[in-house]
Amino acid sequence: MKNVYVVIILLLSFNHVNAQKIQEIASKNIDEAIPAFEHISQFKNTEKVKLVGLGDVGEFVKESKRINTAFSAYLISEKKFRNIVLPADDWLLRPLNSYLTTSVPADTAKLDSLIKNTFSGIHKFRNPEFRSLMSWIKKYNSTHPKDMVNVFGVAPNATIPPSYFLSVYVLVVDEPYSRTLSEKWSDNATPDSAAYLDIQIWSTSLKNKKLSKLHQDLIARCDEDLRHNKSVLKHESIDQKFQPELLNARSRYMANQILKRLDQKTIFYSLNTDVVKADLTSSFVLNNHPYFSVGKYLAEDLKENYYVFATDFTGIAKLPVVDLLARNTGVETFDGSAQAKALSKKNDYLDRESDMDILKGYQPVLLPYLKGQQTDVMTDRNTPAVDGLFLFSNLSEINLAY
Repeated sequence: MKNVYVVIILLLSFNHVNAQKIQEIASKNIDEAIPAFEHISQFKNTEKVKLVGLGDVGEFVKESKRINTAFSAYLISEKKFRNIVLPADDWLLRPLNSYLTTSVPADTAKLDSLIKNTFSGIHKFRNPEFRSLMSWIKKYNSTHPKDMVNVFGVAPNATIPPSYFLSVYVLVVDEPYSRTLSEKWSDNATPDSAAYLDIQIWSTSLKNKKLSKLHQDLIARCDEDLRHNKSVLKHESIDQKFQPELLNARSRYMANQILKRLDQKTIFYSLNTDVVKADLTSSFVLNNHPYFSVGKYLAEDLKENYYVFATDFTGIAKLPVVDLLARNTGVETFDGSAQAKALSKKNDYLDRESDMDILKGYQPVLLPYLKGQQTDVMTDRNTPAVDGLFLFSNLSEINLAY
């Protein structure tokens, strides 16, 4: 009888540890968390996987960021992933990536400044958890100088100003003409549209000229930045609704930018609704019409070479919600979905290798951070939207003061 009691106690203890596993991993620092992924994940065969999407359940959620930053470090150190792509502007990310990939010594104040300036107002990256990942990558790169990790942006969020093209491209490649353009723009109060046309004409004029490799690369990136500007959505009001065709084009642009980075194994670090292999509906789309997620385009292009992990929760989340109309921020309480609660009865980590049937039809969530704006994932019973799922119990907010 005593042995039976011992067995029962051990089973109860094991079940408790298992149920808390993901929550516990999220409480560890990055280096402590890395070994745990070898024990919980069926994600062993990575040879054919070129791209992994890591989804965040909410803009202001701390636990999902902690698990995704630690999992990113695991993929880098153990699975040879070398690129991270973010739904951010690449031109704004370049100084941060330069800091990460050059021999400049690690500098806490410098890194804090780069993150705060690069991600001003973008709390899914401007937070201590993401900063810890960037610090970890800087250290990793310093010990792997010939096999560094790069961080790139793939989203057309903000328009690149003419002054950037002038100082970064024209001045370096053609200094005399940079003075000509500077004088022209200053004297005539040139509108941006005309300035961009000047840059385009200048870039085109150099196509058949003999240039150094450095200057050729700069011209190619200049052209890419001009294309970036054409893909930026024009926001005219806080309650604006977009045509689904515009959002499809934006998702396609982002997918194409990611595909260009697949010379190395890559992590697409974003929100659940960006990485899922599914259509989306949103309150900011005309008539709530479905449109493609970035992940759906990637899944169509890469098939089994694209692997998606989402994050979700089963308990309570008390998080900030911004009311743009009232110009204030309040705290709202969210409950975990019935689907998440049902899935958690099996485990707090689910993987397509062993849980394909129950992942079919699962609808990943994104907790809204703007009042009245909601984006939902459309799923079906035949095609899972994700390949892996991390489930938390309760969620808490990031440090918004960072």
